[in-house]
Amino acid sequence: MTVPHADLADRFASAIEGINISQKEPIAIGFSGGGDSLALLILACGFFSPGRVQALIVDHALRDGSVREAKKAAAMAEALGAKALVLTSTNPRAGHKHARAMRYALLAKVCRQIGAHTVFLAHTQDDQEETFIMRLASGSSRRGLACMPAYAPLPLWPDGNGLFVARPFLGTSRAALRTWLVDQKYDWIEDPSNLDLRYRRVRARNKLASLRRAGLPLGRIAASVARFSQNENEMRRAARTKLSSILSLHPAGYAQLNRPEFNQCSEALRRIMLDAVLAAIAGRPDHPIQLAVLGRLLGRLSGDAAPGFSAAGCQILCRETDILICRDPGAVLGRAPEYLPQSLPVKKGQMRNFDRRFEIQASEDGWVEALGARAGGLDKKEYRVLMALPAMARPLIAVIRNEQGGLSSPVLGGAGHINFLGGEIIARKLAPISLGTA
Repeated sequence: MTVPHADLADRFASAIEGINISQKEPIAIGFSGGGDSLALLILACGFFSPGRVQALIVDHALRDGSVREAKKAAAMAEALGAKALVLTSTNPRAGHKHARAMRYALLAKVCRQIGAHTVFLAHTQDDQEETFIMRLASGSSRRGLACMPAYAPLPLWPDGNGLFVARPFLGTSRAALRTWLVDQKYDWIEDPSNLDLRYRRVRARNKLASLRRAGLPLGRIAASVARFSQNENEMRRAARTKLSSILSLHPAGYAQLNRPEFNQCSEALRRIMLDAVLAAIAGRPDHPIQLAVLGRLLGRLSGDAAPGFSAAGCQILCRETDILICRDPGAVLGRAPEYLPQSLPVKKGQMRNFDRRFEIQASEDGWVEALGARAGGLDKKEYRVLMALPAMARPLIAVIRNEQGGLSSPVLGGAGHINFLGGEIIARKLAPISLGTA
């Protein structure tokens, strides 16, 4: 299939319509020199002024020749008028999962440095269908089978907070892009790892090719992905609406759910809401809870009031009218036998992330820690505020210990600034899934 230049440019323009990009914001393109990312870079340089476009080239440093390939990709980008930045992994390890995490970490770091809020990636319809095959084989839920959205929060926490990924080619096949490149007389770099059968994606790609040879129409799996995405979107919308009326998030980092109203919801809706709330309190938006675990938790939450129990990085207490959810004490105060608590060094005026849940700015040098059994070290005003909180939440309050050993907590009215990121985490977990218009 040949895609005319103007048609592909129109698809690109349509796919990025509605993405919030300021007039002067740099356009960050994930670029490898491969066919898909080359087509993306060419179109980006044609759509935006070339001086704004920055080609971000990740060198995973996993094989001989990777430096040479990165330099070649940089030269290709610069020939198109883009600025090229080579990002080299400092912790090279084999495996797609680690490579993906490292790639997003490098992209997030550079996006913040250059002032870009969105990084464009060249995933195609074929990548989407390969992802579906891999997730189907691993027994993924509806959420997993919705696969990759066209626009979404960057899947990295907390370093990716406030950053987004855009995938304008999810409606375009890999073959169409390559045919177009050949027609335009462009050459691209072939990555030898795309033929390495040790990788799941390569095996899924071969399986997809076999299915197509057996008669599976192009785009048929993508159509199924769209239906899963639509269903997931409906559930997320319902969850956002319901949580707005039954959930209270406290700046101290705990949550309260209206128990009777929560238990009146369908099991599917309770499951998606509970997953989001537990992620918010544990600071783990990138660790979905297994369906079997969620099922057992829902059973406990719908039964008689029970003593507190721990699950998914949280401590949960079922009361008559509400469900109190706090951070797992062992995660911040330490576990037996060592009991080594989290302790984060902080400088005066510096903003740090504590326990993946809080942004804290200290008013003096010291350490950010959980309060634990040191409530007596607070001043009287902060102590009174503390005692008004649920007993289960008190030891988990984030405090700043100064160099003289004094304790103070911004959440209790002490000096400094604190921002609980639970709301942002829930927003990420329940973000609408966009499949784009290309």
